[in-house]
Amino acid sequence: MNNRIKKCLIGAKYINEITELNELGIETVLLPKNPNTNDEISNHADILAFNCYNGDLIVDSCIIGEVAPFLDEFNIIPCYNIKSPYPNDIKLNVAKLNNKIICNDKYISSEILNYINKNNLEIISSKQGYAKCNLCILNNNAVITEDVGLSSLLKNYQTDVLKIETGYVHLSDKHYGFIGGAGCLISDTEIYFSGDISAHPNYAAIKKFLYMYDVKPFFNNNRKLTDFGGFIPLY
Repeated sequence: MNNRIKKCLIGAKYINEITELNELGIETVLLPKNPNTNDEISNHADILAFNCYNGDLIVDSCIIGEVAPFLDEFNIIPCYNIKSPYPNDIKLNVAKLNNKIICNDKYISSEILNYINKNNLEIISSKQGYAKCNLCILNNNAVITEDVGLSSLLKNYQTDVLKIETGYVHLSDKHYGFIGGAGCLISDTEIYFSGDISAHPNYAAIKKFLYMYDVKPFFNNNRKLTDFGGFIPLY
């Protein structure tokens, strides 16, 4: 596809996902863990970085030294003190739809706030702090989520929302993950899922929703659908 993303940030421990994305022609820049966060999410890209899409890339200060050499085309802005427990780990966990930023605005980083203010973006404040984790974005007007609050909130902003059941995305032996961390667009008309999305009990509705927006899924049906923290598209 001509508009398929060329490069992305992804947690270094997610070898299966890295391999599959590379096979799809996507270069991966590997993010190290933040040792100050819970191990379940310590290597999640949606915890560690945010692309402003204006040349600025906000990155967890703990890992800048290891990734900066691979990102010299960006102005890298450090975000400090990302750590567990919640809500200290959600400073960069925000989602962008058009000119709207969805987040828990009580806890996002000052760097994100500066970006919002400089670009006259609108904040949609959510009680769900893991906003990016919980939103599988198909386009600026269509999302999939397990979160009741986000579903209700975004419908008020004329967003088409498919609400699916909670608990069918693997994170660890202790906790389940979220669909936004398991599925990411790789082009305007293609989405990558980490694992078998067809085994989800709501797959018929998911498949119909994807078809309605002309989005084709790529997934490996030999692995569990897994929240790997998604990836951050660079190009």
